[in-house]
Amino acid sequence: MAGRHAAHRCPEEPHELHAVTADVDDAPVPEEERDRITEALKFACLATYRYFRNAPAERLPLLGGAAVYGGGLLAHGYDMPWWAIAGPTVPAAIITYAAGVNRLSMPSAIGLTLAALTCGSWLATVAETGANRVLNWIYVGAFAFGYSIYRWAHHRAKKRRGRGVDDTAAEQQPETVPGATPRIAWEKYFAGWGMDGAAVITAEPTRLGERVLLNTKSTGKRASQFTGRALEERIAEDFDVATARIRVSIAGLPAGQLSISVQLIDPWATPIPHPALDPDAEITLPEVADATEPLVIGMDPETGEPLTVTVWAEDGAKHTYILAINGGGKSVTLNCILERLTAAFNCVVWGINLSKAQEMRRWRPALDLSACGPDDRKKARLMLKMARKLIVYRGAQPRDTANLIPSARRKLLVLAIDEIDEFTKTPDGSIDMGVVEDLGKCASKGRSEAVALIVAGQRNTQSHGGSTDVVTQMTNYVVLKGVSSNDLMRMGIPVPDMGEYGGGNPGVLATMLKSETVAHTGRSFALAAGKDTETGLGQIDRVIVDRPPNSLEGDEIAHLGEAYISLKSGQMPSTAATSTLERESDPADQPPTTGGGVEVTSSDERSQTIDEIRERHLFVVPPLTPEGQERLLQMRQAQQEQADRDELAAASPLDAETRTKLITLASTADGVSRKEIAEALGVSPTTAWRYMRQLASEEVVESRGHGPAARYIARGEHIA
Repeated sequence: MAGRHAAHRCPEEPHELHAVTADVDDAPVPEEERDRITEALKFACLATYRYFRNAPAERLPLLGGAAVYGGGLLAHGYDMPWWAIAGPTVPAAIITYAAGVNRLSMPSAIGLTLAALTCGSWLATVAETGANRVLNWIYVGAFAFGYSIYRWAHHRAKKRRGRGVDDTAAEQQPETVPGATPRIAWEKYFAGWGMDGAAVITAEPTRLGERVLLNTKSTGKRASQFTGRALEERIAEDFDVATARIRVSIAGLPAGQLSISVQLIDPWATPIPHPALDPDAEITLPEVADATEPLVIGMDPETGEPLTVTVWAEDGAKHTYILAINGGGKSVTLNCILERLTAAFNCVVWGINLSKAQEMRRWRPALDLSACGPDDRKKARLMLKMARKLIVYRGAQPRDTANLIPSARRKLLVLAIDEIDEFTKTPDGSIDMGVVEDLGKCASKGRSEAVALIVAGQRNTQSHGGSTDVVTQMTNYVVLKGVSSNDLMRMGIPVPDMGEYGGGNPGVLATMLKSETVAHTGRSFALAAGKDTETGLGQIDRVIVDRPPNSLEGDEIAHLGEAYISLKSGQMPSTAATSTLERESDPADQPPTTGGGVEVTSSDERSQTIDEIRERHLFVVPPLTPEGQERLLQMRQAQQEQADRDELAAASPLDAETRTKLITLASTADGVSRKEIAEALGVSPTTAWRYMRQLASEEVVESRGHGPAARYIARGEHIA
């Protein structure tokens, strides 16, 4: 009979394995013990949920294996006949194979089919005979072997995607293959485009269509006479696509050449999932980031190249302005930037949003300090005062470089301010002059002291930014849809019409530096861009799980004093601490030499005070899961490795062997970048930059370009 107890089926007399115990302790469980058990169960459930949520593709098969094993025991316990399971197994395997062949690769289809047959065989066997030691070992061995093969295949596919190899995408759309046979007969269109006599130099497929390079000298016209909207409209009409999917340019080409790119596939048809949440992502982001390297926040759908924003370069911190109308994607873009910054081992992030602040509230666990909502206005002002005070303190510390280089010991401080106009205006709509003054000082003085601003707003105007001191100090611009032509003209950089370029889709953006003359276009990752649980704000929670916030160094915490400790612990500082902060944040005042808000009389007392403050600071960090502890260990190792490399490089002069290698690398026609130097010598990019800066000061090499994209080229007499 179904549901019988095992003791009722056992042919022997009741014994210790199948005895039915009737002695039950009916004494009530104490309330404290019951609450403790309830909390332990809640914690266990939450930890289990987070464990499988962080890597579902890798870990969910473990649940499947346990479920199949338990299913066999249940089938035996309820006397299910073996043929009732074995019968459907074969059709299920056939259906699995057919579905796998249509949607997946052949190896994946075969693997799923074998898994279906194995599961059915196990369930049918155990339903008939029950589980014994031999069957248990067979099941464990088969599952371990199958799971190992699955993990190996999954890891191999992930590495291929990290190198830009995507088998499915390769079947659906062509990659760029120079010299490949063009799919478009370009010559037949030249007469209609007024380009009689033009000749095709090269034509190559791209991810979204095709690109052709033309020689226009035989047309009797200059290449510049063909550029413009009129030709783009003619081409769009012939290919029946939107004008924004046609690009005609001569930038960077020799005279008499014209480049035409046609996007036959809509690049904005679907948003780009964030790589941290997408196991099939084309771009792989490192678990531990470096704030001195460009931050990957999106992708150019035509080339597949990462779209980046730079917050620090050799000439100091970069202030960034994100511009878009409501619904244009500025908060989503800011989410992508915050994801990288909170993953960096050499960056501390403070977040401010005095509007609704739904996104910023979700980032709070990964931020050192945050002010969210209108009620946190006073807190936001104090954070700005502390940033200004930190700039003064860092400027007074001795160092060998004009600009502070972010490291594990002196981290880049980033103030991320969303809805900037809500911060620079008082509740009655007037300009908050105190905030405007502090913002202006942070913008003008923070560059050299590794303090960067990231501001998001709707207009690039004084009324939104609060002051020309803020607007004019911005070095990075991220432009999304809805930005007016006047705002674009004020930047002095050619930017495409984002409404037309992206077809009105949110997240389509252009990034640019003031020091460059070209904008980089693409689309940001869709991080918390949706409205449902799966694609909405819950994605932020999934990204920052087990990601504790970085903090300032002990001496900096001591200098900021009680105000910082109070805000960190979720309390407003005392009136005395606030007054001290407002007085000492003024650069006109001399920075205290004894630690700011903490009175110290000797070096020993100062060390003890820093330790006490650090201990008080750490108590607000929540306990970490084992995975979080492992990730924190990786971050600490990265910090220590970079600190050791930088300390060694600073202590050791440039030896002859290293100098020879550097000059050889810089003697190529295109020169060498600091990233290439770092890879060749096995040093950090910052150390590579120091080496090349020394050679540049000796006039051995010259630098062309700015920031991480700069290339170093050996001078004539020094070429190897």
